[in-house]
Amino acid sequence: MHATHLVIGGGSGGCVMAARLSEDASNKVILVEAGQNYTPDQIPDDLRDTYSGSALMNPSYFWKNLKVRRRADAAPVYYEQGRVLGGGSSVNGQVALRGAPEDYDHWHAIGAKGWDWNSVLPYFRRLETDLDYTDQLHGAQGPITVRRMPMDQWDDFTLSVTKVWNELGYALRPDMNGEFGEGYSPLPLSNDGSARRSTAAGYLDAATRRRPNLQILGEAQVRRILFADGRAAGAEVRRNGEIETITADTVVVCAGALHTPWLLMLSGIGPGAHLRQHGIDVRLDRPGVGSNLMDHPAIHISGYLPPVSRHKMVLRRNYTYLRWSSGLPDVPAADMVMMAVCRSAWHAIGVRIGTLSSYIGRSYSTGEVRLTSANPDDEPYVDFNWLSDPRDMDRMTDAFRRMARILASDPVPNYLSNLFASRLSQRVRNVSQKNFKNAVLTNVAAVMMDSSTSLRKLLFDKVISDCLPLPELLADAGKLERHVRDNVQSAWHASCTCRMGDPADPRTVVGPDGRVVGADNLFIADASVMPEVSRTNTNIPTIMIAERIAEMVRQRGFA
Repeated sequence: MHATHLVIGGGSGGCVMAARLSEDASNKVILVEAGQNYTPDQIPDDLRDTYSGSALMNPSYFWKNLKVRRRADAAPVYYEQGRVLGGGSSVNGQVALRGAPEDYDHWHAIGAKGWDWNSVLPYFRRLETDLDYTDQLHGAQGPITVRRMPMDQWDDFTLSVTKVWNELGYALRPDMNGEFGEGYSPLPLSNDGSARRSTAAGYLDAATRRRPNLQILGEAQVRRILFADGRAAGAEVRRNGEIETITADTVVVCAGALHTPWLLMLSGIGPGAHLRQHGIDVRLDRPGVGSNLMDHPAIHISGYLPPVSRHKMVLRRNYTYLRWSSGLPDVPAADMVMMAVCRSAWHAIGVRIGTLSSYIGRSYSTGEVRLTSANPDDEPYVDFNWLSDPRDMDRMTDAFRRMARILASDPVPNYLSNLFASRLSQRVRNVSQKNFKNAVLTNVAAVMMDSSTSLRKLLFDKVISDCLPLPELLADAGKLERHVRDNVQSAWHASCTCRMGDPADPRTVVGPDGRVVGADNLFIADASVMPEVSRTNTNIPTIMIAERIAEMVRQRGFA
């Protein structure tokens, strides 16, 4: 097979790239996705569901052996990274936020020239059809529908939390994609009210798939990028148990912030000493490949939702979140995020557990992605190195205390009780897999939970919670710091491992046009190219990046 444009990875960026490049009939586009390629009429119900928890715990949609570390000396833990057409957009929480205009102005200032807010806004508008707002800040004809749940449809636990936020002086912002700053807002969501709108559904619809110049290969894993005469020439792919070669005039990598740098290193592009350590010939010595890994580290407190909190039919896990400012010096405003979560899983226990979560919107700790071997069957080594920067540690412990105070403030205790420090452990993952056994077990536990105060306390203290009691953590600064350090978790916003910037900067991996420095026809268009993580969820910014780089690749042609 030969393509004018080979797109590697069918996630949030790859679906956009394949759709936009194939709009030009003179292009021949091949999209290669390691996971399942579901056509629009085949998308399973759990991927369509507006409740994101339906897909999140289905292991068939994720890389099975991918593990990450909180820090270098911590044991690796499983990490949910989408491995299905649409990638993260098919399994995420559907939060359709853009980030702050100042985030993009800062990208421009630190070397990603032309990625300032005024330059990227047209691409945010291009990707969306906003069902609530029609003005110069919002799109009306894009593939991704965006809507917000009216406050009269929010659950009572969430509303009780917003009452406390109001009392603390945080105002309601009706449209956080139109006005960024402190306050809380109805979350913009990437669904149309009846189904999720992933990039697979929005960009690769039936009409797009009928294009004769677009071919989508599912369950096809790229093992390395191939080169000839100093240029990217295609890729080695495993498909149907066989190794194949796909040749191409231009190669665009959209494998995500963890697998894109891994693939580049397997192909000889990365830190030279590290590649030679694994016996890989160095094609381009780019020390920035796999470095600068960023995320939004998160921490949680959960509790029991009594019947009064469950009388409304809950369609989602969260409807709003709060931005607040930590006030630390030299840290931008609105650098922190807090979310009220009114449903923790699909099962009977999950609908009885609510959570307050916080994450650091503008983090400063950086980690790395490295090879574990030169074998493409081995997953990368990933160390997020969360909270290594003291500013992150200080803000995460402060966020934990803030959440505890809010949950103890009227009227929240009427809607959430039996508070405990919570985490996404492997035990929680096991119980959250959809099967008959878990449905029976959680139904029995739910009946016990509702039947008496003493049984409920026993369940929460001895079975559900596996952390130190909340009062003990709040009374001892040392214990709280250890708890936060050992239980901080990802918001699944991995980014920045192939950072965009000034090509003269040795830390830069791609220039402002998305082209890998030193490789004339090799591009990257996913969250890995972010110079710094934006102060919000990364899916919509990733789609914007792919829209803009697709236009640059089209304008360049495939010479």
